[in-house]
Formats: sequence, C-alpha cells, structure tokens
Amino acid sequence: MKHIPLLFLIPMAAAVAQQKPVRQIDYGFEQRVRNENWNNLFDYDNNLDDQRAQIRWRTRIWMKAPLGSDIDINVGLTQETNQIFIKRAPWRFDEVMFETLNIDFKKLFIKGLTLRVGRQNLIKNEGFMFLEGSPGDGSRTVYTNAAVLGYTWKKSKFEAIGIMNPRQDRFLPVLHDRRKAILDWNQSSIGTYYTDNNLKRTSIESYYFYTKQTGDRRARTNFQFRPDRYVHLAGGRAVQKFNQGWSATGEFAGQWGAYHGGGTVRGWGGYSYLKRTFGAKSQHYVLGGYWGMSGDDPATKNKDEGWDPLYSRWPKWSELYIYSQFRERGPSTWSNTALWQLEALYTPIKPLNIRMTYYKMDAYHTFPWGDPRIFSSGTSRGHMPQVRADFTLNKQLTGHVLWEYMKTGDFYRNRTQAYFLRFELIYRYLGAKKLQ
Repeated sequence: MKHIPLLFLIPMAAAVAQQKPVRQIDYGFEQRVRNENWNNLFDYDNNLDDQRAQIRWRTRIWMKAPLGSDIDINVGLTQETNQIFIKRAPWRFDEVMFETLNIDFKKLFIKGLTLRVGRQNLIKNEGFMFLEGSPGDGSRTVYTNAAVLGYTWKKSKFEAIGIMNPRQDRFLPVLHDRRKAILDWNQSSIGTYYTDNNLKRTSIESYYFYTKQTGDRRARTNFQFRPDRYVHLAGGRAVQKFNQGWSATGEFAGQWGAYHGGGTVRGWGGYSYLKRTFGAKSQHYVLGGYWGMSGDDPATKNKDEGWDPLYSRWPKWSELYIYSQFRERGPSTWSNTALWQLEALYTPIKPLNIRMTYYKMDAYHTFPWGDPRIFSSGTSRGHMPQVRADFTLNKQLTGHVLWEYMKTGDFYRNRTQAYFLRFELIYRYLGAKKLQ
C-alpha cells in the first residue's frame, strides 16, 4: 500500500477516539452487461471501415463500514473487460482497480461541517460541470481524487473542493495493471461550490474553480496537443418552478487563463430549457432547449476559445457522438458544439420509461485542423434522433435499450449516416450486516 498518499490516510487516531457503538456494514455487488453495435461514427464514410460489435462486462463490489458514530469508510473495486467480435480481437481480462476509497466525516467540531477525503464520485446537478473525473477509462468509472469540506445551514450548502487527478492512476494499487491513461494530462483543481434552496420555487448554484493541466504526453506536432495551462472557471445555475408542472433551467460558465508559450484561454458554455411534467406522479415530461459550448476560432492566433469540460467529459447528449469527437479535440469534449433539443419521456406502465430525443447539431466554427477526408468547410453537424427504453424487472434486475442515428451536415466531407445500438442488463445485490 505504499502507493497510497497522505491524502487518503486521515489520521485514524481521531476516528478511534470518537468511536461509539457502531450500526451496520452496507455492501453490494453489481454485474453490468452491455452489447453495443455501431458503424460510421468515427468518420461518416462507408469507405473507411469502423464497424464495431462488442460486449462490455463490468463488475463492481463495494462496502461502507462505520469507523465511529459519525465516520464511515467507503471502499469499492471495479473492472470492465470488452469482448470485441467485429473487428474480432482477443479477449483479455482487464484491470481491477479502486473505484472508491474515502473516509467520510459526517460531523466535525462545528455543527453542519462535514469532510469527505479520498477517491469518490463527485456529481453536481445534471452533470454539466461535475460528473466524470476519469474519462480515459470509458464507462468503467467516474471517480475523482478529492477532498470536499462542506458546511450546511438552513437550506444552503457551501463546499470547498480540492481535486488531484493524475494522467495515470498512481495513488492506489491496480491489479493486472494495463497502465491506462485516465486523462490526457495531469489535472488538479481547487475551488468552491455554493447551493441555495431557501426559496420555495427557486434553486441557485454558483461556483468558482482554478485548474492546472500539465504533462500532455502527445507529440507537439499533434493538433490535439495541449501545452501546460492554467484556467479559471466561474459560473452558476438556476431552476425556477412555475404552476402546472412548468419549470425553467439555465446554467452558464466562463473560462479564462493562459497556456505555456504566451497564449490565452477564453471559453464559455451554457444552456437553458423549459420543461413541463404531467401525469399522476409527474412521471411524464416534455422539454425544449438550447446547449452551447464555445469553439476555437481558426482566425485567431495564440488564443484558445474552445470550451474545456474539465470534469464533465461524458456522453451526456449522445453515446454515438463522443466517438466522432476522437477526430476533433478528443472524446466527450463537446467543444465547438451547439444543440437545439426536443425531448419527451413517457411511462406507459410503471416499470418502463420511453424517452425520445431530437438534436439539431451545429458548430460555431469550421474545423480546419482535422483530417480533410472527414471534415469539410461548413458548420452544420447534422440531425440526431434517439430512442431509449429503460425497464425495471425487479429490485435486482434493470436494463435499457438505446438507439441513436446521425444524419450528417456540411461540417463533414461525407454524408454517410451513422448508428449506435446498445442493449444493457444490470444485476445488483445490496446487503447489510448489523454490528453490535
């Protein structure tokens, strides 16, 4: 365990001193199976073969145990192995790694003060700013290595957050280590996050973070190479509820800073949408809105205006389209992207939800740095309809079916349509052991 830094070893003496009769150990097991099929989504060209058919096996185990009346330790292990049939690849068992390992101080010396230190899933609202801290390992994990000091009063919460995510996992041991790159660079941040729910129909969030990104291992001649950079981020989110199930949501964030070599960073991202829920338990909804993430302007030099998602590189809007971004700034970056969205969710019976989504996708600028066999001189990315059905068979078995289709616009050289189809089944077991 020599790889575990001091960050994860909060002095145990304090925990032992506060020990009281403990309650129970909670534990769980999860097996997820995904069958995925796709074609043309890397290049939108039938002449360049990128068809894929695969099964993804992800196994997770976790435990939460009390160290005292107000202190818990959370531990979780996971591994995901891909079995690829088209194009056929040899099956090889993948890494087993720590998904979580943290100590949770639920009460400190001041009422309302809490502290969680270690590897944890840091998720805020709908994931526009915080959801995915380890994008390089795909859907295996979303963890961040963080310390979160929180203070809660009335219906407000203030959090001071520090994050340290290296390019490769060097904080905790990895079984059958494949030396995966979790990020394209080393990334660390410090900042604050404030949440206010004191108003009956209005919720407000605001945040500020300072982030350092260093050590990109890609060649400097690669157009995706990123020099060491230092970025400030500030933004806010608001939700306003109205009568008869209507609500309005909006969020906007700006980025500014500098990168090594004398360049500047300027970016922005935001969205707004209206939503209407209906039905006996508001189980159905319709919504419409707009999402925008700035792009790097080819006409400017020594300035990067592209949106940097920092800790939200995940397939929020599309599982298909994140693979298309391999040829731009990287998967799940969502830079230089504008989306008009229409969506509806209907629950015909209690264990089944059907969600239908349509995106009109555009770019703010052309992309002259990419492969000319793929990219063209327009700014219309295309049209994307999606259908997803989520079902619950019982307390242990859940799953979904997802279909996405992309009809490309003049942002791309070729106009071959792409598709993504996934079937998923999850078995989950939860247990508890009472302690005396």
